[in-house]
Amino acid sequence: MNILGFWGKAQPRDPDSGPDWHPLAYHCLDVSAVGKELIQRHHGLRRSVSNLLNLEQEVVIPLICFLLCLHDVGKFAKKFQAKVPRFFPDCFDENPAALRTYYDHGAGGLRLFDAVTHIFGLPSDTMWRPLFSAVAGHHGMPPEARSNESERILRMDFGKPGIEASGKFIRQIKSVFSMKPEIPPLSDTAARSASHALAGLAVLADWIGSDQKWFPYCEPNKDLETYWTYSRNKAIEAVRSAGLLPAEVSSQYDYGTLFEGTPSPMQKWARSVELPDGPTLFMIEDETGSGKTEAALMLAYRLMADGRADGLYVALPTMATANAMFDRIAIMHRHLFAADSDPSVALVHGAREMNERFRPAGMRAGQTESPYTDEQGDASEITASTVCAEWIADDRRRAFLADIGIGTVDQALLSILPNRHHSLRLLGLMRRVLILDEVHAYDCYMQKEIETLLEFQAGLGGSAILLSATLPVSFRKRLSDAFTKGLGKRPADVPEPMDYPMTTIRARETSAAIKISARAERARALPVRFIGTPEEAFGEVEREAKAGKAVLYIRNSVDDVLDACNALAARGLTPMVFHARFALADRLDIEKRVVSSFGKTSTPQEREGKVLVATQVVEQSLDLDFDALITDLAPIDLLIQRAGRLWRHNERGREGSPEFLVVAPSLEASPDENWFSDVFPRAAHIYKDHGRLWLTAKKLKTAGVIESPGNLRSLIEAVYGTETDDLPEALQRHSLEAEGKAFGDRSVANTNVLSFKNGYVRNGGEWDNDLQTPTRLIEIPQTTLRLALVEDGSIVPYARKVLDLPPGESWRAWRLSEVNVSALRVDGEAVPGNFAEVAEAAKIADWTSYDMDKILILLEKNGGNLFVGTASSTKSGTRGEIEITYDATRGLIFA
Repeated sequence: MNILGFWGKAQPRDPDSGPDWHPLAYHCLDVSAVGKELIQRHHGLRRSVSNLLNLEQEVVIPLICFLLCLHDVGKFAKKFQAKVPRFFPDCFDENPAALRTYYDHGAGGLRLFDAVTHIFGLPSDTMWRPLFSAVAGHHGMPPEARSNESERILRMDFGKPGIEASGKFIRQIKSVFSMKPEIPPLSDTAARSASHALAGLAVLADWIGSDQKWFPYCEPNKDLETYWTYSRNKAIEAVRSAGLLPAEVSSQYDYGTLFEGTPSPMQKWARSVELPDGPTLFMIEDETGSGKTEAALMLAYRLMADGRADGLYVALPTMATANAMFDRIAIMHRHLFAADSDPSVALVHGAREMNERFRPAGMRAGQTESPYTDEQGDASEITASTVCAEWIADDRRRAFLADIGIGTVDQALLSILPNRHHSLRLLGLMRRVLILDEVHAYDCYMQKEIETLLEFQAGLGGSAILLSATLPVSFRKRLSDAFTKGLGKRPADVPEPMDYPMTTIRARETSAAIKISARAERARALPVRFIGTPEEAFGEVEREAKAGKAVLYIRNSVDDVLDACNALAARGLTPMVFHARFALADRLDIEKRVVSSFGKTSTPQEREGKVLVATQVVEQSLDLDFDALITDLAPIDLLIQRAGRLWRHNERGREGSPEFLVVAPSLEASPDENWFSDVFPRAAHIYKDHGRLWLTAKKLKTAGVIESPGNLRSLIEAVYGTETDDLPEALQRHSLEAEGKAFGDRSVANTNVLSFKNGYVRNGGEWDNDLQTPTRLIEIPQTTLRLALVEDGSIVPYARKVLDLPPGESWRAWRLSEVNVSALRVDGEAVPGNFAEVAEAAKIADWTSYDMDKILILLEKNGGNLFVGTASSTKSGTRGEIEITYDATRGLIFA
């Protein structure tokens, strides 16, 4: 039985430069060599895996090598070898053409393990199946093979020679790795926990070990001992070139690089608090603008310097907030690492590649094709950074291997959902400090996902830091309990503290809640004044703007923003508009202009008399500062967030005092069920718990002020800690419906998220759906429009015209021309018949397979910045074609 006669790879990069196939045994050793180099050189990873397995590190290295070497053992099957008939081994006395049916070699390998466990030589009294499932699932999903499947199926797949070859290979690699006859026993819990990490390591090692630039095909003329030495040398260069070893952390951090002036009490606490042993959760609750991010970075650095993490990932609610955070951390991140190190940084969200500053290394002006075309990725979500190692930068799923990542929370949540290669994200996160900013800003579905993410993070030995200014006590407890559960401990049933500001610490042997002093210079009692209608708000905006103030009016829907824009224009004002319904090119530009005009460094001349009308996109994580602020009624936590944009920076030396204006229906003791919708018919569909809105208005009007930090906690709990039977009878129905939906959404999330305790195995339901499990539940489905112009008989992307992009960057121009809208308003194209052929030709030439579900909108210029076009609308009240107007300063407008 010649095991070197079985092929493992048969797609040579250059068929004329060497062998056209690579022996299976060699490829298995290549992958094992990469794993060994990683686990030996990456001290933190080795320590983490050893802790998960509860084994000594010197035992773990050969064991991991052995398991990784078995990742492709399912390829010894005759059904796999028959996939390339000209390389079909002679030991199979069959016609390969008759065997060419569907065969999954990962599932085949796991079936081999289940049916003939004895040939693997693993202790029969331990739970090894999750670990073998982890390496067999190296293509990104747990293999689908039931442990009770018969040996008959195995023989149909492998044949007797395939089973014999597998056994011989296993015996030989044990000799190569000098495996001890007795492998230490594992507990069931340890095997299941470690399987999540091993799955990610198997994916990573297989990707590197399959790359022919590092591991070229070889003739089968070396014995396994000789080839192992050759492969080990190749792995040293591969791991180094790929940039997978962590940058060295600075031995001493200058905290002064994080902030200007005197550190706040929270920041002083972060510098001095004793770090508990093991994975730790820190929750920081402090007012907006108080320096929570800097405090979190201090804690993260201390955890990194203590060898508990190799980097950090900061997760934020939106793309805009992630961009802003990237700008902040990019300035200071070098101080976290040794001067001679080269830390990698990745911006991680769906439009990262559109940002000129962070385009991938090697991507140059004039490149004609998008670099984001991996066979299983989503072209709209690829991540890269010009300061990342090229291999990490090449693929969004590898971004979590960068030393520092800043992105949306959605990218992190993909690690705990049944999506392909989720385990690679988990592998990255377990050695990163996970920082979740604005943790209060999520619905019940996402709250459950975040709780699961914390359970996985704790279970895999990672630490987390959560930041919030307005965290309800009930959610704080669920977050704390989830992390505690991941530690394998039972949550303590004790009353939740009501202090503010405060920090919470959870670790295996530590459970603490600590009251922190407020920042004295930021304490204020912000008067709140209610006004009854948007029309009154327009008058307030006009008055304040004409007095030379920088004014913000926050509305709860895009169409409400557009209405306000028209009303203010009629009063002689030219407001800046910021919402989500812009083409990406314009949205990125507006985002920059908003930060420039109203950010911390904006000058009095830049701010004077300027008005911004915006949706919720401005309420979190953007460092914006206004002299006057009006907002439509929203839930209390969001109002507190919005209030944090009013007189945010005291050093401006403004005259007078701030006042927070809230547009709300009149507060009646017995309102009818249309109390909110009569004034805000559109927002009534966005914030559906009108009872909580009534409570928000009542509690805030009674208090008369938003006192920082004095009454922030009591205001939040007065709204979210109240039972629905305390609400006006007419509004109870809205609250009960919202409560029912919240329970339903959590139930859906419970079904969707993965189970940490089950380990990396295929369980019914989770992996059976062909559709990608969503990170967010979107009640109203969205569709993506691609705006285009007709130019000289050709169709060109809108962004190419307005940004004067070079012709070679069609992929980028189309991506920058996208805008998302409700699928209830637009669900199809209405391209004029005389442009049908040229439109189809443009798609074929420039659109990828990921883009074909997007809707092309042809626009014609209608003077100035205005463009008009049509789309199909079969689901809305006006069936047929619908007119669309697009304005670069106001966004997309429906007729």
